[in-house]
Amino acid sequence: MIVVGVDGGGTKTKAIAVECANGTGKIIAEHETEGSNFHNVGIRKATQRIREAVMESTRGATPDLVVMGLAGLDSKYDYEVLWENLHGLGKEVIMDNDSFFLLYSETRGGKGVITISGTGSVILGINGNKKVRAEGAGWFLSDTGSAYWVGREALRYLTKVLQGVEKETEMTKALTKSLRIRDIDDLIYWVYHKGHNVERVASVSKIVDKASRKGDSVASSILSRAASELGEIASRVAREVGSSSVYVVGGMFRSKTYAKEFEKALLKWRIKTVKIDKDPTMGPLMYGLDRINCKLSES
Repeated sequence: MIVVGVDGGGTKTKAIAVECANGTGKIIAEHETEGSNFHNVGIRKATQRIREAVMESTRGATPDLVVMGLAGLDSKYDYEVLWENLHGLGKEVIMDNDSFFLLYSETRGGKGVITISGTGSVILGINGNKKVRAEGAGWFLSDTGSAYWVGREALRYLTKVLQGVEKETEMTKALTKSLRIRDIDDLIYWVYHKGHNVERVASVSKIVDKASRKGDSVASSILSRAASELGEIASRVAREVGSSSVYVVGGMFRSKTYAKEFEKALLKWRIKTVKIDKDPTMGPLMYGLDRINCKLSES
């Protein structure tokens, strides 16, 4: 029996295939490709990338069970669109938001809270039948403290600099150089005329973090606000489900400034921050293996 776990994130998509026999599973292969949040890249590209990851990981065989944790699966309407395009990937297909499976990998279905902050952001708290979800409604409605949020704030500050109402900083110098922007016209062209691209805006967060590490106070302020706001929301979810800790994962937590401010926001409520260093693909894979009582071989 072939089980495939898929992590379909905003930045990358990865699948791991396992063949199970007599209660023991061995990895067949794994495959990684570009991001597959369909809100960002469209359903056609998202489907192609997820399909590619699954079929490459199984080496062309049709899997018996595919479990997918998908960024962008935020509502019943998202589920309908994704199901229509992905239900044929295996003999049985299970889908949920990526936050559910990441939390499952740590709690195995028990009480807990997870915060993901990458291209977008989402917080999920579970305690028995109680499920509390915050953020995760896309770049326009939410994604507080995410890479997109940080990138957007940096570009807004750059707009004011180019208009002469704010002072230039090391961050804005790095932005104009990296994005090849000379004036406000160039910035407007980069943002609007090339078409709104969530991943491109989110990539600006790396420039912000680099500038912060070099002592740019504006960059540090943007990162601090991002982490503090998301941390406050995470603490509310944790209190709602009665959890004394919050698991965190995602590219934004690689920033020391960001991670420190997020932790500080939780400590006000005596809530501990716990970093996850597992491959996020292991969440849906573990869920699938548990479902058929198959244990992954360590060899």
